[in-house]
Amino acid sequence: MSLQIEQPHIFPSNILAGVTERNTHLFPETGLSLLKGHILNEEEVAEHRLRLAEAIGVEGKALKFQKQVHATTVRTLTHENHERHTNEPFEESDGMVTQTHGFILCVGIADCAAVLLYDPENQVIAALHSGWKGTHGNIVQGGINDMSKKFGTKASSLLAYISPCASGERYVVREDVAQFFTAPALQRLNDDEYLFDNRLRITEQLLAAGVKPQHIEVAAGCTISDERYHSHRRDGERAGRMVAFIGMK
Repeated sequence: MSLQIEQPHIFPSNILAGVTERNTHLFPETGLSLLKGHILNEEEVAEHRLRLAEAIGVEGKALKFQKQVHATTVRTLTHENHERHTNEPFEESDGMVTQTHGFILCVGIADCAAVLLYDPENQVIAALHSGWKGTHGNIVQGGINDMSKKFGTKASSLLAYISPCASGERYVVREDVAQFFTAPALQRLNDDEYLFDNRLRITEQLLAAGVKPQHIEVAAGCTISDERYHSHRRDGERAGRMVAFIGMK
């Protein structure tokens, strides 16, 4: 049986991109999980990554991971430095940019959003991890700035995809998070709680950076309510990690 992978529609055929689902028909106990978390050992993670590589037709070493720390560091991957992103321990970052064809940039998610970017004019891709901390720090703007400075990317030329994540209808936060955001992405629920729409805030940031609205695709899926996806808020330490990935063929 094949892996279930949700695919963006915004990118052209030369781009390999998608978001892995839990695939409980293949992995009934843990679901497909591309990062270890608390549910898999290193050998099992390696097996799951190999299944993804086989499913999308690349070698396992093409998959590039990072140690995500909910910050805003974006790293550029090249042929010269990519080995640092092949085997653990990975470097700490929450975004990767490359102009190298064949690299598959992978972002682990389980309620946070992944933002995938493609610059067709300069042949550059980026994969960004934007939970509420990354969104507060505007990692999207940081990633676009990095693409612009190093490769000449113009925001108006970018194609952007925001992955399934915790939805604005289900993502409950308290004042410690709410203090950093405003309406319409933040709505008061009661005296102590708010609903935060991370996708809406990221969309606002993409538009503010100069990305055209018709060049933005926002996935509809909610990781909390839809059991096709991993969700840390729903499943706690039993949650695995999906991967949003992008690469140039």
